[in-house]
Amino acid sequence: MNRFEDKVVLVTGAAGGIGKASAMRIAQEGARIFCVDVQRDAVEQTAREITQAGGRGFGAGCDISDPTDVESVMTLAIETYGRLDSLCNIAGILHFHNTHDLTLDLWRQILSVNLTGTFLMCQTALPHLLETGGNIVNMSSTAALAGHPWTAAYSASKGGILALTRTLAVEYGRKGLRANSVCPGSVKTSMHKQFSLPEGADESLLQRIMALDRFRGPESAAAVVAFLASEDAAHVNGEEIRVDGGTLA
Repeated sequence: MNRFEDKVVLVTGAAGGIGKASAMRIAQEGARIFCVDVQRDAVEQTAREITQAGGRGFGAGCDISDPTDVESVMTLAIETYGRLDSLCNIAGILHFHNTHDLTLDLWRQILSVNLTGTFLMCQTALPHLLETGGNIVNMSSTAALAGHPWTAAYSASKGGILALTRTLAVEYGRKGLRANSVCPGSVKTSMHKQFSLPEGADESLLQRIMALDRFRGPESAAAVVAFLASEDAAHVNGEEIRVDGGTLA
């Protein structure tokens, strides 16, 4: 497929996981990709891999929770490619804790990156996306749709992303903008490799958040990101799509 020919797509969290898989997938379909991540060396490597595969990629370091960083990276993206057709907000952090042990500092950090960072990227991109009739794809989670143990801050941040996305869809839909969310579950990423049960956790609760078959790679979610960012989803707005192997079916 060549759904993104002449399109410019900015992908956050592109150093690894679903972000990198999304950047690679969309680049394969013809887009010029502006890759963003707080891990500068790793995101520049993603851009090099895109270029080596025959695509067009540019990597830049950015802390999406920092308004100054976000403004700077958006300016650089427009200077580099001249336009913006899609913003894919994939960057996020995840920690597992008993809620009674969760510190206020960690709560604030998770919401700052996951929710505030997504908001800042959307807000800064809006003028450019409205100019091109573009779209936003935000990364939520099954943790926003059902009870997910040990992730109070993460779940709250991802629920906020769903609400933010629907608001953008309604507020700007008549101006030509689409905004949708992806809700992955049981997808292998570096965040899940760090998983360990909190002290005293009930292991049987893990069954509530497991796919019916098995864990899948990040490309499974990237395929849905690419669909929503493309014109194939021209009539999809304000939607959240689960990619969870039937976990919440």
